[in-house]
Amino acid sequence: MYNVSFNRGLALLYSKKGFNYLLNIKVIAIDRVSRNMPLVKTAQGELKGVVCSDVENYVAFKGIPYAKPPLGELRFKAPEPPEPWQGVRDASQHGPVCPQFNERMNRVEAGSEDCLYLNVYTKTLTPPKPLPVMVWIHGGGFYTGSGDSDFYGPELFMAHDVILVTINYRLEVLGFLCLDTEEVPGNAGLKDQVLALKWVKQNIAAFGGDPNNITIFGCSAGSASVSCHLVSKMSANLFNKAICQSGVCLNEWSYNIYARQRAFQLGKLLGKETDNPTELVEFLRTVPASSLVNIQLPILELQYNDLLDSILFGPVVEKAGLEENKFLSDLPIELVKKGQMAKVPVILGYTSGDGIEIGRKLPLTAGFLSIPSTVVPRELKLKWEPERVQKADGRIRKHYFNDQPISMELIQEYTDFETDRAFLYNIMRYARYHVQVTSAPVYFYEFVAETERNFTKKAYNMDSVKGVCHSDELAYLFNVTCLDIPLTDESRDIIKQFLRLWVNFARTGNPSSNETVEWKPFKDSERNYYIIGKQLECKRDPNKENMAFWEDIYDESQLKITNK
Repeated sequence: MYNVSFNRGLALLYSKKGFNYLLNIKVIAIDRVSRNMPLVKTAQGELKGVVCSDVENYVAFKGIPYAKPPLGELRFKAPEPPEPWQGVRDASQHGPVCPQFNERMNRVEAGSEDCLYLNVYTKTLTPPKPLPVMVWIHGGGFYTGSGDSDFYGPELFMAHDVILVTINYRLEVLGFLCLDTEEVPGNAGLKDQVLALKWVKQNIAAFGGDPNNITIFGCSAGSASVSCHLVSKMSANLFNKAICQSGVCLNEWSYNIYARQRAFQLGKLLGKETDNPTELVEFLRTVPASSLVNIQLPILELQYNDLLDSILFGPVVEKAGLEENKFLSDLPIELVKKGQMAKVPVILGYTSGDGIEIGRKLPLTAGFLSIPSTVVPRELKLKWEPERVQKADGRIRKHYFNDQPISMELIQEYTDFETDRAFLYNIMRYARYHVQVTSAPVYFYEFVAETERNFTKKAYNMDSVKGVCHSDELAYLFNVTCLDIPLTDESRDIIKQFLRLWVNFARTGNPSSNETVEWKPFKDSERNYYIIGKQLECKRDPNKENMAFWEDIYDESQLKITNK
C-alpha cells in the first residue's frame, strides 16, 4: 500500500514560505500503472486516490459514495446503503455538492441531489499503529455548506498523525422536509450523517484509521448535529468522542417545532395548496431541486414568534414511524433530562462574540424586538403563563439593556445578549447535564483569538463590536482557499496550538495532554474553561453573572434529572 513520507511537508508547514507553498498545492493524480499509486479496498469496491503537493505530504480520497443516490422516490427519505462498484473508482475529485444557496460565496449552487459523498485525508495508509479519526460535520444553518476542501482544506490537520474525514449531507427542504408521516418523518439530513458514520466505522481501517477511536466534530449547525448524535440512539457506538463548536441540540435555532406548517407553506408557495400530506409529497417530488433552495416563507401566525425560528427546515422530533427509525424521538431537552446522552468525552465551547451572527441583522430586526416577549427563550414561552412571560421579558430587558429600546446604539449590548441567549447558556446547560449523567469528562472553552484570519466578522462589517464572531475559529483549523485569508506569524502560532488541542483530544481524550497549561475538566461545582487565544489559560466560571441570571430565569440553579 502507498505510504506517504511527511517529514519535508511538516518542516515546511510552520515556516512562512512553506505554508504559502502548501496553500498553492498541486494535486498530482498518480497513474494507475505507477508503483506508488494510492489504492484502497473498501467494502463497496476499490478506490484510487491522489497524492497532494510536490512534496509528499498526504493522500486524498475524494467523492466516496456512502449512500445510494437519494433520487426519484428516494427524495426526502432516509438514505439507503451504497451500492458496490466494479473495477477501480477514481477518487481524485469531490462529488457534487448538495443543491443550495452558498451563503459564503453569495450564489446558488445547483449541485446535484446525488450528493452523498465523503472525503478521506491521511498522511499514510500504513501507519505503525492505527490513527485516530476525526469526522468533520459542516455547518451552515442546515441549508448551506459542504465538506469540500475549498473551505475545509485538510492541510493543517495533515501536520499531525490523524485521519480527517469530511462529509456532505442533504440540506434545507431536501434534507429536512417533515410532514409527520411515515413517508416523510423528517431528519433525512441527520440520517445521512448517521450512514456516513457507519461507512467510516466499517471502512476507515483500510485507510490506516482506528475504527475504535473516532471523534466527530463540527461548528454551528454542524456542532448542533454532533450534539444530536450524542442524544440519538440511532448514532450509538458510531463514535468515541465529540467536539461541539458554538452549538448544541438545546440551542433553539437547532431544532424546528413548526416543520409541518412550513411544509404546507412551501407547497402553497410552489403552487400546490393542499392539506393532504400524501398529495403534497407527491407534488414536491416533481419539483426541480432548484426550486427547493433558498426558500423564503411568510411568518407563521403564532402566539409567539421568535428570531431563532428563522431556520425554516432543520432537525425535528419525529412523530411517526417505529421508534428504531426515529433519529430524535423527543425534544432534545427531554432526552438530556432523561440522561439519554452518549457516555463519551466531549469538548464544548463558544466564541466570545457568537452573538454577532444575530446582531449583524439588528437594523432589520429592531422593530420586531420591540414586541413584548421576543427576548424570552421559546422553550420557556411555550410552557409558561403569559404573566410569567411578561415578567421575564421585563427582567431580561432590564438586565441587558437597562430598559432602553433595542437599537443600533445598543449593538454591543445586543450582541452580548445573543451570545448568551442563543449560544452560551444552552451550551453550558448541556455541559452541566453531561457531567450529571456520565462520568466521561467535559472540556469547556472560549475562543478569543483575533487576527487577520477572523474573516467572518470583517465580512459582516462588524469590526466595531467586541468579540470573536461565530465561525471565525474555522480558519485556524482549515486551509480556506475559496476566500482570500492571509497568514502571519501571530496567527500561525494560534493555529499550531489550537490544532494541537483538538488532535490531542482525538488521540487521548485529553486536549491538554501535551500542553504546559492544563485544561481542567468542567464540573457543575467547578466550572473550569479554557481560554484559547494568543495565549492559553484555564479559568473558572465563564460569564458568571449572566449565566447565574439565566439559570434563575430557567429555574435551573439545580438541574432536574428525571432518569439518571
